[in-house]
Amino acid sequence: MWIGEIIGRIGNWIINGKDKTMPTTPPEIKKIPLKENQYYQGVYTKKYIVLHHTAGGSAASSVASWAANPEHIATPYIIDRDGIIYETFDPKYWAYSLGVKGLTSLEKSTIPIEICSYGALTEKNGKWVTYTGKEIPAEKTVKLDTPFRGFQVWEAYTTEQIAALQKLIPYLCARFNITLQDVRKNFWEYQNPAKLPMGIWSHTTVRKDKIDIFPQPSLIDMVYGL
Repeated sequence: MWIGEIIGRIGNWIINGKDKTMPTTPPEIKKIPLKENQYYQGVYTKKYIVLHHTAGGSAASSVASWAANPEHIATPYIIDRDGIIYETFDPKYWAYSLGVKGLTSLEKSTIPIEICSYGALTEKNGKWVTYTGKEIPAEKTVKLDTPFRGFQVWEAYTTEQIAALQKLIPYLCARFNITLQDVRKNFWEYQNPAKLPMGIWSHTTVRKDKIDIFPQPSLIDMVYGL
C-alpha cells in the first residue's frame, strides 16, 4: 500500500470516524434456507448486484415456489415488505435468476436480490389491481411521471425495503469486492448483458421483456446515493 493511500485512509478515519474502505457490518438477516439441490455450490467471482421484485406475495411464499421448482431458480436474498432480509443460501453460490440465453457466466457472477412486490398494476372499477386480480390500496401504490415498460402505477417498494437494501448492498460490495459504477443514472434501462460493467443493475437492464425493478424515485435516489 502506498504511503499516500495510508495517509488518506487515516485522514478519512479522523474526519469521518471510520475508514470507509473497511468491510461494512452485515445487516440483520434471517434465514429461510433452500435445500442444497435447489442451487449450485460452485463459487465464482461476483461482479454484479441485480435487483428484482417477486411479482408476488410474501418472502415465504416466494421461497416455497422456488423450492417446488426443480430448475434451480432462486435468489440468495429476498426482502419482505416489512424490511426483513431473508437469506436462502450463501451468496457465494448461485442459481438461475436472470434467464439471459447463452450467458450462464452472467448468472454465476451475479448476486440477485428480490424485493417482495406485485409490481405493475392495472385499473379495474376505479381500483388498482395486480395481474392476479388482488386489489392494492391506493396508499400502497406509486404513480410514475412517465410510464415504464407500459405501466404507470405500481405497488410501491416500502420505506422499510429501501432501508434494508441500503444496508445490504454495501455489505455485499465489501464482502465480494464489488465496485459500484460511478455513473448509475438510468441503471434500470436495457444494456447489452454481454458487455455489462461491474456494478448494480436491474433485471430490466439485461432483459427487455422484464419489468422488475421499476424506477420508483425513492429507490433510485437510494441507489444513486450509495
